[in-house]
Amino acid sequence: MKKSVSTVIAMTSLLTLMPMCSGQSGYDRNHLGSVAPSMYQPAMTSVLFQTTDDGVPIPPDSGTSPVVTSPTVDAGTIMPMESIPFGSGDVYSSPDMSMPMYQDTTTWNAFSPVAPQDPFLTQPGYADPNTPYAPYNGYQSAVPQQGAYGYGANTPQPYRFGWQNRVDVSWLPGGGVTAPAGGATGDQGIFGVDYELAYGSPFVPGWVMNWTNQFSYRNWDGPSGGIGLPSDLFRFGADLELETPRSGPYSISLGVTPSINTDFDGDTWGDGFQLDGRGIFFVQLDQYWTLGLGAMFWDRVNDQVIPYAGLIYRDDYWEWQLMYPEAKVSLFLGNEAYWSKWVYVRAEYHVEAYGVNRSFGGVSQDDEVEIEDYRILLGMKMDAGLHSWFFEGGWVLDRNVEFDSNIPGYSLDSGFIGQIGLRY
Repeated sequence: MKKSVSTVIAMTSLLTLMPMCSGQSGYDRNHLGSVAPSMYQPAMTSVLFQTTDDGVPIPPDSGTSPVVTSPTVDAGTIMPMESIPFGSGDVYSSPDMSMPMYQDTTTWNAFSPVAPQDPFLTQPGYADPNTPYAPYNGYQSAVPQQGAYGYGANTPQPYRFGWQNRVDVSWLPGGGVTAPAGGATGDQGIFGVDYELAYGSPFVPGWVMNWTNQFSYRNWDGPSGGIGLPSDLFRFGADLELETPRSGPYSISLGVTPSINTDFDGDTWGDGFQLDGRGIFFVQLDQYWTLGLGAMFWDRVNDQVIPYAGLIYRDDYWEWQLMYPEAKVSLFLGNEAYWSKWVYVRAEYHVEAYGVNRSFGGVSQDDEVEIEDYRILLGMKMDAGLHSWFFEGGWVLDRNVEFDSNIPGYSLDSGFIGQIGLRY
């Protein structure tokens, strides 16, 4: 039906314009009653722009002029038009500004679709604008919508629900043995792979649960001499974390991590079993600063209770995590297509321990060995929200190896460390 009405109107307009257009390349300025249709009208017998005598397109005029109303089309819609005679053969038309506007979109970044809502209120798809610092209202039991995401300038993401994979690969070239124990000589190089499969979900009302399955592999190349250590080491762990979302000025995070760290030759359930724990209390001091107060327990050769505390600063470009045992300072470089770019420097106190079957002076024995070091790295991160990757390189120093038994440990020279990682 609509097609038939439009066809009748088109024929009527054509018959009206034919006497005026006969023998002319443009419309006669004296025929004010026959006005060219506007470019914002439904399709009629016209072109989008009227032309001058030489055929150059002229855009619609935004000035004021008498209004002429076109016939009724498409279920009673009235299409107003304006016309201004301006020189011989020239007619301008303007849209009626009372007509519905186009959809409110932007093209500030041609490579990034528009965020579905204000990124400073909540994550796209998590619906509740009254909880700007959490993906859902932590005091309701409803599960938030999953899978929604806005690319470009990534919105606040304190938590990611569902499954996530994390893969890290590290390389520490051979560090020379110093202070040799029992004639240990040569170098000790380390190659490592870490994989985590994490799952996050709302828990009881007011809490978020993060469960992370962990696997690590280490290849130790050396040392030689009087100490014999296994070359292949494995770690299997599970990290359980409970947190209150940052819905207000206070939040808390608690975690426990049981793990098996072994070469599969030593006492796996004795020397190889470890149980770590941590807890931290956060206070939002103002718009930029957050204070964290807590502690960690590390079950190693030398059991340690260390501070888990510090200050965190965030603004539009900087994020300073001045924490212990790991500190990180990040600078936002901007967006490129679907990626946000970050450069950062971080420092870390790192300790690993394994239950092994080692030899000393030709005698084999089950034992626990620990390697401790400090790391300073410079890195770059590319983040698209649902997946990200990074690479970093730096220096590892103050490296010490100790045993649970009475045999003496040894130290390693400082050296290079390189790491790459993928999150998806």
